[in-house]
Amino acid sequence: MTEWTKPKIIELLQNSDRAIGRALVRLCERQTADEQVHKTTKYQNAMGFRPCHARMGVEMAEFFRARGYLTPKQARYWRIPDKAGNMRIGVYANQLLKVIG
Repeated sequence: MTEWTKPKIIELLQNSDRAIGRALVRLCERQTADEQVHKTTKYQNAMGFRPCHARMGVEMAEFFRARGYLTPKQARYWRIPDKAGNMRIGVYANQLLKVIG
């Protein structure tokens, strides 16, 4: 059994498109029902997507659920580094630790 850590999650997300898809689904599940429907973030509850990622995150989570994969372009979007050099999806590593741990 793997003991998950933030660096291990980030490494997995860096190397696996499927892991990104599964992460998006889990983050989407953490959005409230009305946030999922409206593809937005309404509450500052530290659960689910940040406002800047809500629409894209929910849409790509729905795509992954329906098809079982992300396109290379979709996966690449989540790996784009922010100003600090961290992947977009990487900002959610702490939340992902909570849902898999």
